[in-house]
Amino acid sequence: MRPHTLFLSAALLTGTMATAGADEPLARPVDLALVLLTDVSRSMSDREYQMVKDGYKAAFTDPEVIRAILDNSKGVAVAYVEFSGRDEFTVVKGWDVLTDAASARSFGDAVAIATRTSSGNTALAPSIKKAAEMLTADASASARRVIDVASDHLWDGGRSATVRDAAVAAGITINALPIIDTRPIGTFDGRMSYAEWGSEGGVAFYRNYVIGGPGSFLIEVHDYAAFGEALKRKLLRELISSPGDDSMETFASVD
Repeated sequence: MRPHTLFLSAALLTGTMATAGADEPLARPVDLALVLLTDVSRSMSDREYQMVKDGYKAAFTDPEVIRAILDNSKGVAVAYVEFSGRDEFTVVKGWDVLTDAASARSFGDAVAIATRTSSGNTALAPSIKKAAEMLTADASASARRVIDVASDHLWDGGRSATVRDAAVAAGITINALPIIDTRPIGTFDGRMSYAEWGSEGGVAFYRNYVIGGPGSFLIEVHDYAAFGEALKRKLLRELISSPGDDSMETFASVD
Protein backbone atom coordinates (compact mmCIF):
# COMPACT_ATOMS: atom_id res chain seq x y z
CA MET A 1 0.00 0.00 0.00
CA ARG A 2 1.46 3.35 -0.99
CA PRO A 3 1.88 6.01 1.74
CA HIS A 4 -0.92 8.56 2.04
CA THR A 5 -0.01 12.20 2.28
CA LEU A 6 -1.90 15.41 2.93
CA PHE A 7 -0.13 18.70 2.24
CA LEU A 8 -0.06 21.67 4.61
CA SER A 9 1.21 25.05 3.46
CA ALA A 10 4.90 25.86 3.69
CA ALA A 11 4.06 28.69 6.07
CA LEU A 12 3.44 26.00 8.68
CA LEU A 13 7.05 24.92 8.80
CA THR A 14 8.05 27.39 11.52
CA GLY A 15 8.31 25.30 14.67
CA THR A 16 7.64 21.90 16.13
CA MET A 17 3.89 22.36 16.23
CA ALA A 18 2.78 24.11 13.07
CA THR A 19 -0.55 25.91 13.20
CA ALA A 20 -2.88 27.13 10.46
CA GLY A 21 -6.38 28.48 10.27
CA ALA A 22 -8.83 25.68 9.51
CA ASP A 23 -9.83 27.33 6.22
CA GLU A 24 -6.25 27.64 4.91
CA PRO A 25 -5.15 25.38 2.04
CA LEU A 26 -3.25 22.28 3.10
CA ALA A 27 0.13 21.96 1.42
CA ARG A 28 2.68 20.36 3.80
CA PRO A 29 2.78 16.55 3.72
CA VAL A 30 1.20 14.85 6.73
CA ASP A 31 0.07 11.26 7.18
CA LEU A 32 -3.31 11.96 8.75
CA ALA A 33 -5.73 14.89 8.93
CA LEU A 34 -8.17 14.47 11.82
CA VAL A 35 -11.19 16.62 12.75
CA LEU A 36 -12.31 16.05 16.35
CA LEU A 37 -15.99 17.02 16.03
CA THR A 38 -17.46 17.37 19.52
CA ASP A 39 -21.12 17.88 20.43
CA VAL A 40 -21.50 20.54 23.17
CA SER A 41 -25.27 20.98 22.90
CA ARG A 42 -27.60 21.72 25.81
CA SER A 43 -27.97 18.03 26.74
CA MET A 44 -24.42 18.20 28.12
CA SER A 45 -24.11 19.75 31.58
CA ASP A 46 -21.16 21.95 32.54
CA ARG A 47 -19.81 19.08 34.66
CA GLU A 48 -20.03 16.66 31.74
CA TYR A 49 -18.40 19.22 29.46
CA GLN A 50 -15.49 19.47 31.87
CA MET A 51 -15.09 15.69 31.88
CA VAL A 52 -14.96 15.72 28.08
CA LYS A 53 -12.30 18.45 28.09
CA ASP A 54 -10.31 16.57 30.74
CA GLY A 55 -10.57 13.49 28.54
CA TYR A 56 -9.01 15.30 25.57
CA LYS A 57 -6.15 16.53 27.72
CA ALA A 58 -5.53 13.06 29.15
CA ALA A 59 -5.63 11.42 25.73
CA PHE A 60 -3.12 13.79 24.13
CA THR A 61 -0.69 13.39 27.03
CA ASP A 62 -0.98 9.60 27.10
CA PRO A 63 2.32 7.84 26.27
CA GLU A 64 0.62 5.31 23.97
CA VAL A 65 -1.11 8.05 21.97
CA ILE A 66 2.15 10.00 21.72
CA ARG A 67 3.97 6.89 20.45
CA ALA A 68 1.23 6.41 17.85
CA ILE A 69 1.63 10.04 16.73
CA LEU A 70 5.39 9.49 16.38
CA ASP A 71 4.71 6.48 14.14
CA ASN A 72 3.27 8.93 11.59
CA SER A 73 6.57 10.12 10.15
CA LYS A 74 5.14 13.19 8.39
CA GLY A 75 3.02 14.25 11.36
CA VAL A 76 -0.69 14.42 12.14
CA ALA A 77 -2.82 17.48 11.33
CA VAL A 78 -5.56 17.84 13.94
CA ALA A 79 -8.38 20.28 14.63
CA TYR A 80 -10.72 20.35 17.64
CA VAL A 81 -14.21 21.58 16.71
CA GLU A 82 -17.27 22.19 18.92
CA PHE A 83 -20.82 22.23 17.56
CA SER A 84 -24.40 22.45 18.71
CA GLY A 85 -27.03 24.33 16.65
CA ARG A 86 -26.99 24.90 12.88
CA ASP A 87 -24.94 28.11 13.12
CA GLU A 88 -22.90 26.99 16.13
CA PHE A 89 -19.82 25.34 14.62
CA THR A 90 -16.51 26.60 15.99
CA VAL A 91 -12.95 25.54 15.24
CA VAL A 92 -11.51 25.92 18.73
CA LYS A 93 -7.98 24.70 17.95
CA GLY A 94 -6.33 23.79 14.67
CA TRP A 95 -5.06 23.03 12.27
CA ASP A 96 -2.07 21.94 14.38
CA VAL A 97 0.57 19.53 13.09
CA LEU A 98 1.60 17.12 15.84
CA THR A 99 5.05 15.61 15.43
CA ASP A 100 6.27 14.88 18.96
CA ALA A 101 5.31 14.69 22.63
CA ALA A 102 5.57 18.45 23.15
CA SER A 103 3.20 19.31 20.29
CA ALA A 104 0.69 16.65 21.38
CA ARG A 105 0.66 17.89 24.98
CA SER A 106 0.40 21.50 23.86
CA PHE A 107 -2.64 20.66 21.72
CA GLY A 108 -4.33 18.79 24.58
CA ASP A 109 -3.63 21.62 27.01
CA ALA A 110 -5.07 24.22 24.63
CA VAL A 111 -8.25 22.20 24.11
CA ALA A 112 -8.63 21.70 27.87
CA ILE A 113 -8.44 25.38 28.79
CA ALA A 114 -10.67 26.69 25.98
CA THR A 115 -14.09 27.92 27.07
CA ARG A 116 -17.33 26.37 25.86
CA THR A 117 -18.41 27.92 22.58
CA SER A 118 -22.14 27.11 22.51
CA SER A 119 -24.94 25.08 24.09
CA GLY A 120 -27.79 25.10 21.61
CA ASN A 121 -29.67 22.30 19.87
CA THR A 122 -27.87 19.52 17.99
CA ALA A 123 -27.31 20.07 14.26
CA LEU A 124 -25.34 16.90 13.60
CA ALA A 125 -25.71 16.59 9.83
CA PRO A 126 -24.78 20.23 9.01
CA SER A 127 -21.79 19.96 11.35
CA ILE A 128 -20.51 16.78 9.69
CA LYS A 129 -20.86 18.56 6.34
CA LYS A 130 -18.79 21.51 7.57
CA ALA A 131 -16.14 19.18 9.01
CA ALA A 132 -15.93 17.40 5.66
CA GLU A 133 -15.44 20.75 3.93
CA MET A 134 -12.43 21.35 6.19
CA LEU A 135 -10.92 18.15 4.79
CA THR A 136 -11.76 18.79 1.15
CA ALA A 137 -10.39 22.33 0.91
CA ASP A 138 -7.44 20.91 -1.02
CA ALA A 139 -8.81 18.55 -3.66
CA SER A 140 -5.33 17.13 -4.34
CA ALA A 141 -4.88 15.93 -0.75
CA SER A 142 -4.19 12.21 -0.48
CA ALA A 143 -3.64 11.71 3.26
CA ARG A 144 -5.93 9.63 5.39
CA ARG A 145 -8.72 12.03 6.27
CA VAL A 146 -10.91 11.29 9.29
CA ILE A 147 -13.81 12.95 11.10
CA ASP A 148 -14.11 11.80 14.69
CA VAL A 149 -17.69 12.44 15.97
CA ALA A 150 -18.29 12.52 19.75
CA SER A 151 -21.97 13.07 20.57
CA ASP A 152 -24.93 11.95 22.67
CA HIS A 153 -27.42 12.74 19.87
CA LEU A 154 -29.68 9.74 19.19
CA TRP A 155 -31.55 10.42 15.96
CA ASP A 156 -31.83 13.08 13.27
CA GLY A 157 -34.35 11.59 10.90
CA GLY A 158 -31.61 10.05 8.78
CA ARG A 159 -30.20 13.40 7.62
CA SER A 160 -26.66 12.47 8.61
CA ALA A 161 -26.60 9.56 6.18
CA THR A 162 -26.72 11.90 3.17
CA VAL A 163 -23.75 13.99 4.30
CA ARG A 164 -21.94 10.84 5.46
CA ASP A 165 -22.28 9.33 1.99
CA ALA A 166 -20.97 12.50 0.35
CA ALA A 167 -17.98 12.60 2.70
CA VAL A 168 -17.16 8.94 2.08
CA ALA A 169 -17.39 9.53 -1.68
CA ALA A 170 -14.79 12.30 -1.21
CA GLY A 171 -12.41 9.84 0.47
CA ILE A 172 -13.16 10.75 4.09
CA THR A 173 -13.67 8.23 6.89
CA ILE A 174 -16.11 9.03 9.71
CA ASN A 175 -15.75 7.32 13.09
CA ALA A 176 -17.93 7.88 16.15
CA LEU A 177 -17.87 7.88 19.91
CA PRO A 178 -21.56 7.78 20.87
CA ILE A 179 -22.14 8.72 24.50
CA ILE A 180 -24.97 6.40 25.54
CA ASP A 181 -26.19 7.95 28.75
CA THR A 182 -28.78 6.76 31.27
CA ARG A 183 -30.05 9.35 33.70
CA PRO A 184 -33.04 9.62 36.08
CA ILE A 185 -35.83 11.90 34.87
CA GLY A 186 -38.46 11.43 37.61
CA THR A 187 -40.99 8.91 38.89
CA PHE A 188 -43.77 7.02 37.19
CA ASP A 189 -46.25 4.95 39.20
CA GLY A 190 -44.08 5.38 42.27
CA ARG A 191 -40.99 4.04 40.51
CA MET A 192 -37.95 5.91 39.25
CA SER A 193 -37.92 6.38 35.48
CA TYR A 194 -34.81 6.86 33.36
CA ALA A 195 -33.97 8.49 30.07
CA GLU A 196 -32.35 5.60 28.24
CA TRP A 197 -30.14 6.93 25.50
CA GLY A 198 -30.55 3.34 24.52
CA SER A 199 -27.58 1.22 23.79
CA GLU A 200 -29.33 -0.48 20.89
CA GLY A 201 -31.04 2.60 19.44
CA GLY A 202 -28.10 4.94 19.89
CA VAL A 203 -25.47 2.56 18.58
CA ALA A 204 -27.65 1.53 15.63
CA PHE A 205 -28.08 5.19 14.66
CA TYR A 206 -24.34 5.83 14.57
CA ARG A 207 -23.56 2.56 12.80
CA ASN A 208 -26.26 2.96 10.14
CA TYR A 209 -26.35 6.73 9.58
CA VAL A 210 -23.09 8.31 10.80
CA ILE A 211 -19.94 6.22 10.43
CA GLY A 212 -18.55 5.22 7.05
CA GLY A 213 -15.48 4.91 4.88
CA PRO A 214 -12.45 2.59 4.95
CA GLY A 215 -11.80 1.17 8.41
CA SER A 216 -14.68 3.11 10.01
CA PHE A 217 -15.69 2.10 13.52
CA LEU A 218 -17.39 3.30 16.67
CA ILE A 219 -16.61 3.00 20.36
CA GLU A 220 -19.61 3.24 22.68
CA VAL A 221 -19.16 4.96 26.04
CA HIS A 222 -21.76 4.74 28.82
CA ASP A 223 -20.50 7.36 31.23
CA TYR A 224 -18.90 10.77 30.72
CA ALA A 225 -16.30 9.75 33.32
CA ALA A 226 -15.17 7.07 30.85
CA PHE A 227 -14.86 9.51 27.93
CA GLY A 228 -11.08 9.97 28.19
CA GLU A 229 -10.28 6.26 28.07
CA ALA A 230 -12.71 5.66 25.22
CA LEU A 231 -11.20 8.62 23.31
CA LYS A 232 -7.72 7.21 23.84
CA ARG A 233 -8.77 3.86 22.36
CA LYS A 234 -10.31 5.61 19.38
CA LEU A 235 -7.28 7.81 18.75
CA LEU A 236 -4.97 4.81 18.86
CA ARG A 237 -6.96 3.16 16.10
CA GLU A 238 -7.21 6.35 14.03
CA LEU A 239 -3.49 7.01 14.26
CA ILE A 240 -2.45 3.68 12.73
CA SER A 241 -1.32 3.88 9.13
CA SER A 242 -3.36 0.94 7.79
CA PRO A 243 -6.91 0.88 9.22
CA GLY A 244 -8.40 -2.57 9.78
CA ASP A 245 -11.84 -3.89 9.07
CA ASP A 246 -15.02 -2.15 10.22
CA SER A 247 -15.78 -3.06 13.83
CA MET A 248 -17.39 -1.87 17.02
CA GLU A 249 -16.04 -1.56 20.55
CA THR A 250 -17.90 -0.85 23.75
CA PHE A 251 -16.31 0.82 26.72
CA ALA A 252 -17.98 1.54 30.06
CA SER A 253 -16.37 3.06 33.12
CA VAL A 254 -15.99 1.02 36.28
CA ASP A 255 -17.86 2.46 39.27
